[in-house]
Amino acid sequence: RESNLRWRLNDNVPIPKDAHPLNNPGLEITGPWYPLSRAYHQVNADVACAMEDEEDASPAWYIPYGSGKTVADVWEGRKNVKLFLSGKAPSPYYEKGKTYTINKPRDKWPTIFHRLPGLHLLDYDITLNDKPVPSIIVSAVIYTLNNYNSMKTAGSGVYFYLPKTQTPEEALVIEKILRRIERKLNLPIGTLKLALLYEEVNAGRYLPVILWIFRERLIKSNNGRWDYLGSLIEMWLQEKVLPDPQNITMTSPNMMAYQRYNALIMLMAGAKNGEADAAPVGGMAAVMLYPQTDPFQRNKYNPRALRGIKLDKLRERLIGLIFLSDEVKGKVTLDEILEGKVKGKLYDMFRQSWVATKEEDYVKAGNEPLRAKLEELQKMIDAPVKYVEVEGVKMPTVDSGLTPEEKSLFQRLGLLDENGKITPWVIRRDMIDTPDKLLGNKELWGGKDLWHALYDVPAGDITPEHVQHAFYMAANYGFQLLNGNLAAAIDDYELKQRFMNDLATYRIFTSWLWTLINRDAVITKDGYLKAPKLTKDGVIPADDVIKVSKGTKVKEIFESLWKLHLDWTNEFYKEQDMRASKRILEKFGKSEDKGLLEEVYKVLSKAYNAGPFREMSAKEASERIAKLLGTSPSEVEEEIINLAPRFDRSFAPVIMEILMKEFLFPKYIMNSGKILFVLSPLDPETRLKVMDSLFSFREMVEEKVKRGEIEKYVLEIYDYIYDEYH
Repeated sequence: RESNLRWRLNDNVPIPKDAHPLNNPGLEITGPWYPLSRAYHQVNADVACAMEDEEDASPAWYIPYGSGKTVADVWEGRKNVKLFLSGKAPSPYYEKGKTYTINKPRDKWPTIFHRLPGLHLLDYDITLNDKPVPSIIVSAVIYTLNNYNSMKTAGSGVYFYLPKTQTPEEALVIEKILRRIERKLNLPIGTLKLALLYEEVNAGRYLPVILWIFRERLIKSNNGRWDYLGSLIEMWLQEKVLPDPQNITMTSPNMMAYQRYNALIMLMAGAKNGEADAAPVGGMAAVMLYPQTDPFQRNKYNPRALRGIKLDKLRERLIGLIFLSDEVKGKVTLDEILEGKVKGKLYDMFRQSWVATKEEDYVKAGNEPLRAKLEELQKMIDAPVKYVEVEGVKMPTVDSGLTPEEKSLFQRLGLLDENGKITPWVIRRDMIDTPDKLLGNKELWGGKDLWHALYDVPAGDITPEHVQHAFYMAANYGFQLLNGNLAAAIDDYELKQRFMNDLATYRIFTSWLWTLINRDAVITKDGYLKAPKLTKDGVIPADDVIKVSKGTKVKEIFESLWKLHLDWTNEFYKEQDMRASKRILEKFGKSEDKGLLEEVYKVLSKAYNAGPFREMSAKEASERIAKLLGTSPSEVEEEIINLAPRFDRSFAPVIMEILMKEFLFPKYIMNSGKILFVLSPLDPETRLKVMDSLFSFREMVEEKVKRGEIEKYVLEIYDYIYDEYH
């Protein structure tokens, strides 16, 4: 209602047309712009927005030990961004034997956003008074100064995505940074626009205040589902242990409340002349479709991935249907609203959502429900049900109507009525006309006040299988992180899909495992820890070897779990190297000789063990194998290099040691990926010293510094890791 205290978002500098979340429906693709090929992928994708990343999936801010690099990847990424946005990117462009072109005119590009680092990160390349500068300042200043004119010339602007904000105090620091940049450039306050990642549960406690602080520039708020789950685990760290996080999905009651709260608060904050003028944005979908050349034919599972993203985005679209009416009580269908049978105002809030991968079929499946006209949504649900069969299991096709099981889920969520008709969220004005009603109206939040709707922990089991799976995911991501790769593809053996992971998924699994071990959590359901086995889906934990009974403390099985993952790592590399050895023998017509295969494998496994090619050079390996095969070393060397693993395997035991120390140390580390940023560049001897210091108490580190056993910088790193300020 109107009063002199009323405020709304973007009242002074309106949302630019290209950045408006309600006028540009479709997916937002996210990821780093290093190497440069990734920029071509994002710009060419059929998406509404492209977000180049300097946060959870950033190019590395550090130089991994042994990589041979002299500059951190993030600086190369910044050069790529400037090159691309200035219109000077080459087309065609060649990278690793592939050709890339820009396939759209500039005015048809997706809207470009830049994700800033969170306040918790420091940039050790830029110092002030010998102290590292907050990464967010470096990122915001460099991006704006390098790209403002290019974006303005292109008819766009500088648009940021802001992660990890938890409190109004943090929001105020960021707002001051952006206003200072605007003043330096003589720009009106609010010129630099902002999208918020609502990904911290703590932010929900202050969300209206955070929006007020960003009122001059905030255009949309994203449901950052992964970090949100990680922060929920952290919120209850001292009080309770969450069940298997693999089972806390966006359809869990607390996550439904989270999405609805985001939609409603953005509608209320942005509404202008009765029309929505700001919006929520849906969460991440990050499956990578398996190629037809996958050695285990896992591309047969791709229909599940395509169906998954379509349902995900359809569900979000329906969650965002809000019907404001002073007359209606109870349910009303979308058809009734569109036919004018009921009075009120319909708002269609979730028109954008995230995706991490560029595959055309995957993007198309996600775009369809976001871009569909309102009249088409019911038709999408009622379309004929169609299945495809994979290994005896029926899966709905991407273009199928809702199956009975899918329809039942949507009905349970309140998105469909008993007849399968879409039912928007009905809100009467008297339900939200005071803050107390907004926060405490149980009719609004499914029988609970907002606090309990958002923060009640879902019921569920803690199972040995999911504990092992969590360690598998954490260790695999941590290994790639040590190698300088923050946007990491990992094969999820439970779901039979390849997922693009970032620091947020690492946060979920490390925080949960630390909680299980340090809060004496117990297994609540009988199960097994599994040994690695070569299956039709690759080397995965598959053999039931250690029975774990209900009531067993997770701490008691941790050592066994740790050893089993070490076994998996060794078996995974063995299979990878054996497959490469077979490829080499096939190329030179020797595929039937098993004795020769074993000899080639011995050479390759040594060459690939570290670096690759640190323990044995490609030249030496090719000469040895060429001698075995009776062929030219140059031909063998080319094949060995082409088949070489992408990552340095010497980091595999490093992540295992780090996770062992981290999970058994009683002091919790928030955003523990920072440990890996710090340890990755260090030589092995220094790394061990620093690691021992990081997993001890501060007074012990201080004493070591005083005795001259370690350098003072180790104490500074300690304070950075633990967010201590002295």
